[in-house]
Amino acid sequence: MYYLAAMPVRWDIKLGGQKNAMEGFIGLASRGRNEWWRYALSAILIAVFWMGIGSFALLVLIINGGPPFAWDGMEPAAGPLSGLDPFITFYLPVAFSFVSLAVSIVLAVRLIHARPVLSLVTAGRWLDWKRLRLGFLVFLAFNLLSNAVFYAMDPGAFAFTLDAGRLLLFAPLYIILTVVQTTSEELLFRGYLLQGLGNFLRRPLFAAVLSSLVFMLVHAGNPETANGFVLAMAYYFAVGLWLCMVTLRSGSSEIAIGAHAANNLFILLVNYDTSALEIVPSAFKMTSMGASGLALSLGLFITMGAGAYLVLFKNRNPKAA
Repeated sequence: MYYLAAMPVRWDIKLGGQKNAMEGFIGLASRGRNEWWRYALSAILIAVFWMGIGSFALLVLIINGGPPFAWDGMEPAAGPLSGLDPFITFYLPVAFSFVSLAVSIVLAVRLIHARPVLSLVTAGRWLDWKRLRLGFLVFLAFNLLSNAVFYAMDPGAFAFTLDAGRLLLFAPLYIILTVVQTTSEELLFRGYLLQGLGNFLRRPLFAAVLSSLVFMLVHAGNPETANGFVLAMAYYFAVGLWLCMVTLRSGSSEIAIGAHAANNLFILLVNYDTSALEIVPSAFKMTSMGASGLALSLGLFITMGAGAYLVLFKNRNPKAA
C-alpha cells in the first residue's frame, strides 16, 4: 500500500482502491508509538506552543491597549509601534503563532511518537509535487469561479485597491508565512489528528468528521462569523471535510496542502472587508454580502467540491498501476 504516494497524479488519480488508500494513510500512524498518553502529552505540547508561546506577541498588543493602528473604527493605541504598517504590527504576530504550531508538531511527532514527520503526509520518501500543484490549482479554480459569480451578481461590491509598492514589499513574506500556516494546519488536522483518530476508532470516515469538527471550532473566532455564525461554521466544516475526504481517498495529504495554500494566498488577489486578514494587501477588495453571501459561498463550495471530487476520483475501483 505504500507505493501509492509515488504514483503519477492526473485529474483521474489512479489508486489501488478507496479502502486500500484510506487504510494505508491511517496506517502510517503505526510507524511510531501510539499509546494514548502520547497523544495527551502531544496535545498539551501543541496547545502550549500554539496558544501560549505563539500568542505572546498578540498578548503584548492587548496588554498595551490594543492594536497600534486604526481598524474597525478603533482608535490606534499610542506607543512605539503606532506608526508602523499593520501588516507588521498585526499580521506578523498572528503568523508567529503558526510558526510555533509547526515547531510543536515536529517535536510531538519526532520526540513523543518517534515517527517521521513526513508520515503525516505520505507513505513515500518525498513529497509528490504533482499532487501539491493539483490541489493548488483546484482551489485556485474554486476561488476564481466563486468570485466570478459574486462579481456577476454585484460588480459594485468589488473595489480596485492595489497599492503596488505595499504589495511588492509584503507579498513575499506573506507567501512564505502562509505556506507555513496552511501546511502546519494540514499536518495537524489532515495528518496528526485524522491519523490518530482513525487509528483508535478504526473508522476513517468517522475520524474525518471529527477532524473537520475540530477544524471548524478552531475557526469559530474569525471575523467572518459575524455575517452568520451557523453558515460560517457550516462552511468551515465543509472545507475541512472535503480536505479530509480527498486525503483519505488519495492516500496522502499533498492535495489538501496545496489546496489550503491556494485558498489563503488568493487574498493577495481578492480580499474582503470582514476577513481575518483584512490588513493583508490585495489587488481587489470585496464588500461583504452578509449572510446571503455566506450561504452562496457554501452552496458554491459544495457544488464545486462535489464536482471536483468526482473528476479526481472518477474511476472508483481501477486496476492497480
